[in-house]
Amino acid sequence: MTISLRQAMKIGGLRKCKVIAGHQGLDREMNVVTIMEVPDIIQWLKGKELMLTSMYPLKDDEQAQKKLIKDLNEKGTAALAIKPHRFIEDIPDILTEEAEKYNFPIIEIPEEVSYLDIISPVMNVVFDKKVVLQEDLDQAYQLLNEISLNKRGVNQFLQTLHHLLKNDILIESFVSYVEVLVDDKFSLASLKEEEKEELELIQRPIRMNRTLASSGESLFCLVAPIIVDGRLYGAITSIDVENHYLEVDISILERAATLLSLEFMRKKVAYELEEQYKSDFLRDLFYGQVQSEEVMTERGKLYNFDIQLDYICISVHFSVDGQGMKLVADQMNQLQLVCSHVDRRTLIGTMQNVIYLLLPTREKKEERIKQDVFFIYQELQKKTDSFLYMGVGRFQQGLKGLRQSFHQSELAVTLGRMLFKDKKLVFYDDLGVYRLLAEVKNIGELRNFYEETVGILVDYDERHDLELIHSLKTYFHLNESLSKTAKELFIHVNTMKYRLQKIKALTGLSMQNSEDKLMIQIGLKIHDFIKYDYRFR
Repeated sequence: MTISLRQAMKIGGLRKCKVIAGHQGLDREMNVVTIMEVPDIIQWLKGKELMLTSMYPLKDDEQAQKKLIKDLNEKGTAALAIKPHRFIEDIPDILTEEAEKYNFPIIEIPEEVSYLDIISPVMNVVFDKKVVLQEDLDQAYQLLNEISLNKRGVNQFLQTLHHLLKNDILIESFVSYVEVLVDDKFSLASLKEEEKEELELIQRPIRMNRTLASSGESLFCLVAPIIVDGRLYGAITSIDVENHYLEVDISILERAATLLSLEFMRKKVAYELEEQYKSDFLRDLFYGQVQSEEVMTERGKLYNFDIQLDYICISVHFSVDGQGMKLVADQMNQLQLVCSHVDRRTLIGTMQNVIYLLLPTREKKEERIKQDVFFIYQELQKKTDSFLYMGVGRFQQGLKGLRQSFHQSELAVTLGRMLFKDKKLVFYDDLGVYRLLAEVKNIGELRNFYEETVGILVDYDERHDLELIHSLKTYFHLNESLSKTAKELFIHVNTMKYRLQKIKALTGLSMQNSEDKLMIQIGLKIHDFIKYDYRFR
C-alpha cells in the first residue's frame, strides 16, 4: 500500500523534520523507506522510495550531488531526507536548487531524530493506513497536556497543533471573553448556524468544506468542536486536509478540543464573576445613592467606564419563554461580540433579565450614533430566535444625565413594545407626546382629562357598538379627510358626518374648533397610554 509524502510528514520522527525544497512535490506517493549510504544505490531503486541519507558517499562531489537529484526524480523516488551535522554541516545549495527544478522534496532531519524514529512508524502505516499509531498519539497527548497544565493559553495551542498536524490551524472562539489570534492569510468565512448546530450535536471532529475569506476558495477541512457544558463555545479547524486523512489527526484534534474546553471553562468562570461585579456597578449607577462622581468614576475604571466619554443608555428586553438567565447570558455574549465591532468601550451588564448598554457618544454625530445603534440591533436580531425589543435613551452628560438616559431607555422599550406593535427598536424621541404623559405624576388629573374627553365615547361604544373611537383614530390618521375615512371604514360619507356630530353631542367638543380638536387628540393618546401604564390598573 502507498501513502502520500504529505501524510508521511505527520508520522513518527518525520513530524520533527522540515521540508526545505520541492514543496510542490509533497503529494508524491511512497511505499517504502530506505537508506542510501553507498553511491551506486540508484540502480536498485524501483520508485516510490523515501530515501534517508547522511550524504557521506557524495559529501565532496558537487556534480554527483546534482546528478543524484535528477536520477532520483527519473526513478520516481518520493523524496530525499538528509541528516546533516555529522558529515556535512549544512545541506548544499546545489541540492535544493536542483530539487526545485523537478519539484522534488528535500527533507532536513534534525540531529536528535534517528533513522529508526522514521522507518518504523512510517512503515507501520504503509502496511496498514488505518492504524492509529499509539506512540505518536502518546507523544502528542503529552505535549498538549503540558501546555494545558502550564496554562500557556489558546495561541500556544495553535502553534503546537500546527507542529503536530503539519497543517494550517484556525482556532475560533464564539464567546467574547476568549480571544485568539487569526492570521489574515488563513482567515475563513464564519461557520453557518446549521454547521454550528451540527458540531454541537455530534461533539466530534467532522469533515467540512470551508471558504477562504480572502479568495473565496473552498478548502477541505477537519473541524473539531470546543464544548463547554454541552454548548458550542469554539472550534478548531485543520485547514486543507487530504480526503484520506489519517485517524491520528482526528485523535489529536479531539484531545486538543477537550483540553481547550477546560481553558474556555476557566475563562468563563472568570468572566461570569466579572459580569456580576459589573452588574452591581450598573445597579448602583442607575439606582443607588451616589456619594460623588469621583467615587463612581474610580469604581468604573475596572470596567473601562469613563464619565468623560458621555453615553446613551440602551435597554434590551427579550421574550425569554422560560429560558431566563440562560438566554440572557447567551445574548450578553453575542452583544459583547457585536459591540466589539462598534466601540470596544461599550459597557454591557444585566439586571433582572434585562441587558443594558452604555454606548459612548463623545465626538460622534447624531447620525453616526443612530447607525451604531441600528447595527447593534440588526446583528443581534440575526443571532437570536427570541423576540427582541430595544429602547434607546437620549444622549446625556454626567451621572445625573446617565440616570435620565437609563429611565428614558426603559420608557422607550416598555411603552414602545405596547404602542408600536411592529416596531422593535424605539428611541425615546419616537414616543412623541407619550413621553410627556409618562412624566405626569398626578395620574388623577390624567384620568379626569380622559373621562372629560374620550372616556365618554368609550362608554358609549361599549353600550351602542358605534365605533366612535375607531372612527376618530382613522379620521385623524388620514388627516381629517371625510371621504378617505369613509372609504377606509367602508361607510358612507354622511355616516361619518353623523358620527362626528354624535361625538360633539356627547363631549361638547367640535372638530371645527382647534382647541376642542386638540383636547380630543390628547384624550386619544391618554386612552392608548393608560392601557399599558401600571398606575391605572
